[in-house]
Amino acid sequence: AALRAPARSSSTSLLRGKRAAAAMARWRDAFALLAALPAIVASIGGFPVTWDHSCAAKSVLNWPCELSYVQKRVMVIGANTEAGRDVAITLHRGCARVLLVSRNASELAEAAEIVRNERPSVGVCPPRIHPVVSTATGDIRNKTFAWELTNVALKELGGPVSFSWNFENI
Repeated sequence: AALRAPARSSSTSLLRGKRAAAAMARWRDAFALLAALPAIVASIGGFPVTWDHSCAAKSVLNWPCELSYVQKRVMVIGANTEAGRDVAITLHRGCARVLLVSRNASELAEAAEIVRNERPSVGVCPPRIHPVVSTATGDIRNKTFAWELTNVALKELGGPVSFSWNFENI
């Protein structure tokens, strides 16, 4: 006797047809929404300012937005100066990995403590990511110290610095 496939009932075929129709309707609705998106955005006055590439709407005009610092490795030379400390605080609040450098060890320790006491801005750091503050004391004009800074950045910040600021006027 030959094996025969069981006959499909009409209810099974009907069910598959309904599922396919429902899936097609969902896709049609999604495409309709995407097609209407420009009109919807225009009707509410544009995209939210948090999606903008500019920082002007975030009340930050002189520095890039704090969100642009997340996990950046930055070296601040002259971090013991007022301007250097302010930049380090801004970077730290933006969840950056900061290497503070100065020729004066005691002033650098004070500046590092002030920076570490600042809390990152709410919502800037991704989950389980914390800003890092490292210090190094020495004269950047010394070639050996400059090489040591490279090693400090690799070990403590996790890689080479992305950019640096010099506030010691050297």
